[in-house]
Amino acid sequence: MNFIHVIKLSACVLTGLILVACGSEDSERLTAAREIANDRPDSAYVILKNIDFNGLKNNRDRAVFILTHALSNLYQERSLLTDTLLPEAMSYYKIAEDTTEYINSAIAYAHHLRASERKIEAQKLLDTLSVEMPAEIRKALNQELLSFSFEDKDYNNALHIIDRQILLATDKHERFSFQLKKIIPLLSLGREKEAVELCESLLSSPDSPEVGSNEWLNLRINYAAVLGENRETAPEATKILEDIIKRMGEETPVDLTEFYVPMVNLQINAGNLNEAEKFAGKIGINDADLAQEGPVKAAYLEFLQIVLDYERTGALSPRRLSTLAQSMRKVSDDLLMKRQERDEALETSYDLSRNNYELTIKHQRLWIIISFAILIVVCLSIFFIYIYRRRRQKLIEAEERIDTLENLLKSANNPASDEKQSLLKKLLLKQLGIIKTFVESPTSTNQEALRKISNIGNTGTPIDTLVKWEDLYSVIDELYDNFHANLCKNYPGVFSEREIQIISLIRSGFSTKEIGVIIQQTSNSIYVSKTSIRKKLGLQPKEDFMDVLSSTSNPSFDA
Repeated sequence: MNFIHVIKLSACVLTGLILVACGSEDSERLTAAREIANDRPDSAYVILKNIDFNGLKNNRDRAVFILTHALSNLYQERSLLTDTLLPEAMSYYKIAEDTTEYINSAIAYAHHLRASERKIEAQKLLDTLSVEMPAEIRKALNQELLSFSFEDKDYNNALHIIDRQILLATDKHERFSFQLKKIIPLLSLGREKEAVELCESLLSSPDSPEVGSNEWLNLRINYAAVLGENRETAPEATKILEDIIKRMGEETPVDLTEFYVPMVNLQINAGNLNEAEKFAGKIGINDADLAQEGPVKAAYLEFLQIVLDYERTGALSPRRLSTLAQSMRKVSDDLLMKRQERDEALETSYDLSRNNYELTIKHQRLWIIISFAILIVVCLSIFFIYIYRRRRQKLIEAEERIDTLENLLKSANNPASDEKQSLLKKLLLKQLGIIKTFVESPTSTNQEALRKISNIGNTGTPIDTLVKWEDLYSVIDELYDNFHANLCKNYPGVFSEREIQIISLIRSGFSTKEIGVIIQQTSNSIYVSKTSIRKKLGLQPKEDFMDVLSSTSNPSFDA
């Protein structure tokens, strides 16, 4: 295996380990938080607490974080005062042409503006967007504007927005729902007559809801509330509400208290004090713990009791009024305390989640360090194995060369050998440059081979002399009928010097291993050179180029 490839593979493995150790990507966690923000805003908020916003480089991730954070605050009824980056999210979603998220971020930004006491800007923002959007989106924006108007007690604007919604309604049920919402603003503006006319028109309309349906009951309840504003029409209102209570007879007593409390109010307005006391008593008989389940409703009932006593006696009780005021203040304080407790609980949950997240990060980092250490050990092991195998290969090649030299030596000293080859081999052994390599690696085996080699030929020849190819070519020409000279003459410029050396040695009877030792190249390099020689002669891979170079077609070559 190539060492560079080993390093690259190790780097890839390390990168994979780091990615796995890091767990879910921030973008995936942001997507999960956005998906649950509507239903579980507290959980979405916890997820966001575990993400470093400043570390987000992707514009999409930044936009998702900003919007999810704002919606989590909104749905938890927390202030959006700190969500100052919402314009960045709006800009991203507008460019990305994600209309849904663009509208969501715009609505959230409107809430931020209102939290910053910039109510007119919030109104203008949603009004401007409403003009540009399709009908369904305009209805959603109008609904937000309507809630703003009720919150600000701007009932004139509320009526204007409701009229816009009625024009956008696509069916009678939707139109009826919007018309019904006009009753409260009309009553709040003191326009009881218009409210009565509206209710009567809805009840007599061909599109009026079916008698007994929830829509019909809701309309009748609102009609009773409108009639109950005046003493003249209050008796009629009580009859309407009594009919509704009869229809709701199968409901539980707790549900009926929703009607008993307003019935007390209507009976007082109608002058039926005994009936008012009867329904007030029913609330006690039904044992509805209003102080726990509806403290505001309980305070309202207490106020009605004070009014009822005033109607009977003509005097107000300062003590009861003071107690009522204290009760209302306590309700307000309790609500504030509950909100603070909820916020503190959420913060505690966030802190615990953060601590757990940090602990998880520490474990992941430790795992990365351990994995990195293991990877380093593996890389070092691969490196040392590579070095060891390379050295072993070199030793094997050196041993093969020694064996080849010894065989060459035996062949040169063998009396039965061809005299020409024997003489040439002795000359090569005397000149061979590989002897220098043996001197540079003075192992006991090499020293023995050197002693044998040094006894061949003239004893005065130094062992570090390289092969003198000019002398060797002369000997080859002398022994093999000018083979080298004719080769250069018949194929001028065709073969490289190395290829000429190989061809000459093959003609002289040297084996591939012996040639490798002489020219100090591997057997594979020799085979590559042979392939190159065949291509230059236009021969097939299996054809012997020596047959061509030594063919009888060239009378100057020795067949």
